[in-house]
Amino acid sequence: MSRGVLLLWLTGAWMLPLGASQLQVPVPEYFCLDRSSCSLQFPSDSAALSDFHGKLSRLLFEGQGRVRILHIGASHVQAGVFSDRLRTRFVNLSPALSAGRGLLFPYRAAQTNNPSNYEVRYAGRWTPTRNVARSHGVRLGASGIAVTTDDAQASITVFLNRSAGYATDVNRLTLLAHDTCRGYEPRLLAFREAENPDADGDGKDWLRGSYDRQRHTWTFCTEGYADAFVLRFQPVDTASVMHFSLTGILAENDSQGIEYDAIGVNGASVRDYLRCEDFEQDMQLLQPDLVIFGIGINDATHADFTRELFCSQYDSLICRIRAVAPDCDYIFVTNNDSYVRRMRPNPQGVTAREAFFDLAGRYGAAVWDVFSMMGGLGSATRWELAGLMKPDLIHFTNPGYELLGDLLFNAIMEDYYRYLQP
Repeated sequence: MSRGVLLLWLTGAWMLPLGASQLQVPVPEYFCLDRSSCSLQFPSDSAALSDFHGKLSRLLFEGQGRVRILHIGASHVQAGVFSDRLRTRFVNLSPALSAGRGLLFPYRAAQTNNPSNYEVRYAGRWTPTRNVARSHGVRLGASGIAVTTDDAQASITVFLNRSAGYATDVNRLTLLAHDTCRGYEPRLLAFREAENPDADGDGKDWLRGSYDRQRHTWTFCTEGYADAFVLRFQPVDTASVMHFSLTGILAENDSQGIEYDAIGVNGASVRDYLRCEDFEQDMQLLQPDLVIFGIGINDATHADFTRELFCSQYDSLICRIRAVAPDCDYIFVTNNDSYVRRMRPNPQGVTAREAFFDLAGRYGAAVWDVFSMMGGLGSATRWELAGLMKPDLIHFTNPGYELLGDLLFNAIMEDYYRYLQP
């Protein structure tokens, strides 16, 4: 199908008001939402997302290629609702666009909240390590978190399809294990949940992975497609110190499509991601086409927070990404309005917003201005009244995160619509 024919189809009877394309999704009206601020803004380059849009077009028009989106933040992303809403919208642009679940982490094994769109069960002893700690004894990758076990009975089970928005089938799993793993080798049992709902692996064939010594990854390729898997750890050297550290799981398939990777650690700031020694190594593996930056809500609570320091730290993070993924595009998501101990609005939200515009201008990127979209300083109370923000006036409710996902998706599609104009 030619671009012109597809454009006619996109802008036909399904066309939404205000010139938006059929690719957008309906969004309810809220008294607290400033719709005039919902679009992407481009401080220096209106074609900031053209490379990403070009790859998306090749996928949609020709059915060729894979498009990878990386969403990186803190608790807003770890919660999973915001990022999964975006993942669902992108995957549902066209039938069979899922290229796998992407990067995930077994947060439940780290005794912290796990996204509801995939279920994690675990057994045995697991010790968490997070990048929010000033020092850590385990090497961390891009996910900013790890779990380590020294227990021969330890296991992790993941059920991928806990979301009604899309179905995930994978035939390739890559374990990220950046710390030197001693004494244990992972084994994988992949299956379809409908065929083995209790994840009983006794008597079945467990796969051995292929170890990449340079990247410190274990890759498992399955004969068929699966939507669930179990990891166990086989002792292979009882004479050494026994432990295995896991820093992420990349769940993929061989289809052309969209992969949406989400990275979030509760409480994390930009400087915390700079502490991840193997950040670049994971970026080389992920090779994102679009990075959505949503780190900043925790930075703006630090006593030493300044516009200059914040930009400098982001400079360092972007430099590390560009070193291995030089051609990706960027969207900066400003901090939402938030309150300090529910008592007063945090004025650093204004400063952070200005810094995000500085960064977008510097890197020829886009800005999605959540701060203004909410109504500016002190607007969080209105969002709480609308049922979109939690009583802490920092985090959103599930409907609030879903709204953010739909609004950001529509903003990206609005810009994509402009890109498609002949």
